[in-house]
This record gives sequence, C-alpha cells and structure tokens, in this order.
Amino acid sequence: MKMKLVQVVPAADSKISLKTLLKAKERELRGKATAFIRQKEGRWVHVKYPGWINWDEAVGGVLVAEVNTKKPEFEWQLLQAFIGYLDRHLGESIGAIWIAYR
Repeated sequence: MKMKLVQVVPAADSKISLKTLLKAKERELRGKATAFIRQKEGRWVHVKYPGWINWDEAVGGVLVAEVNTKKPEFEWQLLQAFIGYLDRHLGESIGAIWIAYR
C-alpha cells in the first residue's frame, strides 16, 4: 500500500487555523456535489478514487494529511484531488505545501 504525507503550512497572516477552515468547508459542501466525503473526524474518502485521507492539525497550525490508496494506479489522482481541493477552498490561507513520498 502506498502513502503520501502532505504538510500544509498556513499563510503568515492567516487568522483562522487551516483545520477550522477545512472542517467548515466540508460542512458547507456536505450533501452537495463534492469530491470528498467525511467518514469520521479527520478521515475523508474520495467519491471516485479508491483510498482515504487522514488529516489533523500539528504544532504551529500545520495541517498534516496522509493520502492512502489500495490501488497504486490511483495514488496520483487522489493526491491531485486533495491538493486541488485545498487550493480551491483554502488557497488564500495557505503559505506552503510539502509532499513526502513514503
């Protein structure tokens, strides 16, 4: 099984934590046409690509997410979908994104 570790650093002038913003956006989009479905607190699945994302906030307000998939051929698509979601909905509040390959 493959995994990517994504670290999302908040913008220096961000007043609200990325975790708070991400949870609020998920609640706003819940039940509508959205790519990710909340399984439980901090765990999302994609509607199309097999896999899941576990995420939480770390020290300093950094959002840390593990992107996991059962089928390696869908790994890049799940990662791309998650990064795109972050960019679309939280882009103004993000300072940097790092991806570690595991």
